[in-house]
Amino acid sequence: MKNILAIALLFVLKAEAQTSQTYTSRGNEYYLQLKFDLAEGQYRQALNLEPRNAEAKYNLANALMQQKKFREAIEFYVEVTASENKNLRAAAHYNIGVSYSKQKDLPASIEAYKAALRINPEDKEARENLQKALQELKKQQEEQKKNQGGGGGGMSQKEAENKLKQLQDKERDLQRRMQNAGKGKGTGGSKDW
Repeated sequence: MKNILAIALLFVLKAEAQTSQTYTSRGNEYYLQLKFDLAEGQYRQALNLEPRNAEAKYNLANALMQQKKFREAIEFYVEVTASENKNLRAAAHYNIGVSYSKQKDLPASIEAYKAALRINPEDKEARENLQKALQELKKQQEEQKKNQGGGGGGMSQKEAENKLKQLQDKERDLQRRMQNAGKGKGTGGSKDW
């Protein structure tokens, strides 16, 4: 009797795994047809049956990213980064980088691309996207510096220092003239300001 129950339980578990795979396969079909919302639903069904299914999580994240639901996609990609599958982990980090780039969060995308390259140093696309993100960040930082420097009337640092020195020289000159003018009047007659 115990053997019959164990065999029945094995069939039930196998059927669930096949059903999870069936949902994932259907999701893949919808994804290829560019029906990302329908693919999302199938991947979610697969995860309802098998919550630890890294492939379904990764594919769900891809479907979410295609729908521009970047934050939610990142959440699923992060879960996939704990997967035992090295290729899925690297791909998840790469797609996290893409998602952050789409949201204009360059520092976060740079870190994600670096993580992908640590797992798979041969990933050409991750390396190229990392370079693009680094260049874009550098460009943004230069523009910020230019805009911050422009608040002083368009003067460079050196011009501002020269202007300050000229003003200090004028101030000293004015003080000397006032002292010389005071010497010529004598000791009395000081004004009460």
